[in-house]
Amino acid sequence: MRLQEIIGIVREYFFLALIALIVLGIIFFIGYFIVYKKLLRGKKRLSKKQLLFGGLFTGYVIMVIGVTFLNRGSNFQGGMELSFLSSYREAWYSFSVRHWQFVYLNIFMFVPFGILLPLLQSRYRRAIWTIGAALLFTLSIETFQLMTGYGIFEVDDLFNNLLGAIIGYGIIMGSISIKAKGIKRSFFYFSPLLLVVILSGSMFTYYYLKEFGNLSIVPNHRTNMTNATITIDVQLADRKTTAPIYRAPSYTKAAADEFVLGFFKRMNLDTSNMEDNSYPDEGVYWIRDEKSYNIWFRFLDGSYRYTDFSSFDEKPKDIDEETLKDNLTKFGIDIPQDAYFKKVETGTFEWTVDKKIIENQLIDGSLTVNYYNDDTVKGIDNQLITYDKVRDVQIKSEQEAYKEILDGKFNHYSENKMINTLHIHKIDVSYYLDSKGYYQPVYAFHSTVDGMDMTILIPGI
Repeated sequence: MRLQEIIGIVREYFFLALIALIVLGIIFFIGYFIVYKKLLRGKKRLSKKQLLFGGLFTGYVIMVIGVTFLNRGSNFQGGMELSFLSSYREAWYSFSVRHWQFVYLNIFMFVPFGILLPLLQSRYRRAIWTIGAALLFTLSIETFQLMTGYGIFEVDDLFNNLLGAIIGYGIIMGSISIKAKGIKRSFFYFSPLLLVVILSGSMFTYYYLKEFGNLSIVPNHRTNMTNATITIDVQLADRKTTAPIYRAPSYTKAAADEFVLGFFKRMNLDTSNMEDNSYPDEGVYWIRDEKSYNIWFRFLDGSYRYTDFSSFDEKPKDIDEETLKDNLTKFGIDIPQDAYFKKVETGTFEWTVDKKIIENQLIDGSLTVNYYNDDTVKGIDNQLITYDKVRDVQIKSEQEAYKEILDGKFNHYSENKMINTLHIHKIDVSYYLDSKGYYQPVYAFHSTVDGMDMTILIPGI
């Protein structure tokens, strides 16, 4: 999610909360000043402070409800994620901005809760009251999401929301305490915030200092292998071996911009009004004119998808391989020799290369092209990447990788995370792109799991 989108969501629900607050304020004015004070002659008075912080807290709650429910459709169909810290493991293994955003936004969303409650009512200056109220509020949100399908019930959301409320409580109580007791005696209140900052800083520092990135194939929680019947057709080696590790042609944002500009200019397109709606991990570029063109460019490995939207006005057309190659030269695309070519369907063709080594480079992946009856290419999905060798690394033995399967340390996408039968046909060394753009060796166990073909990937390093 882009920063602009986050700001846009906050702005949208801020105005929603403001409108709702004005409406509620009018209702409150009528109820309190006219009905209660004049007609019923009530004597209880509300201070300006209570009115101010009461209004702020009400507006905040409306914003949270808007962001939590109104910002998404009812398409999650409920569900529960009870594995504690699974969202942190997922964010760590993928190390994508999007996953970390969800973790930290769930924390920051409840910081105002912990700040406003003690200001609204003196009883909430006791930690147990604020934490209890935060727990009740976040539990209500998660339960409602589960019941309505507007999300899933996640233990991590409860934890992150409570942590945010505790941080907010510490900030406001520490600020109040400084005036009366001084900085040293108020340090305790700021410790939750400092602890989060220190742990986060240490984690990110460790990640950026280590040589290779993380692999998203590492599971967030284990697969249940308790009752699994396992058979295997191959003899597994028990000795460790070495394998090369490669580096993808990763791009900075500036380098990606340069690539896309060059791509469009080769097509003689005017790039002066090119739109750039980039995300942290990929660039999204548009040219909108009489014809519209779009490129999604992935920074990590330089793969991209190109679409000429005039394809909706034309029909797919078959063409021979050599003519198609000639058409691709104007896009700056050269097909490696010995790439396997096939027709996918009318007008759709694909070249694939399976881990071809040329000196210190590895070529791997596929290139899909869409050809139309006006004799132009209008769609390209280029996942054909040339990787440069970094060095040889020691990888675990086949027996060690197999032991991880027995322990359930692999991704298995099923509801109950349980396997009944597993048959392994063969094993080989494959490759998988890590979060830093390194193409790491992984063991590929080609298997049949509960009657369905599946390749189980286990990290080699």
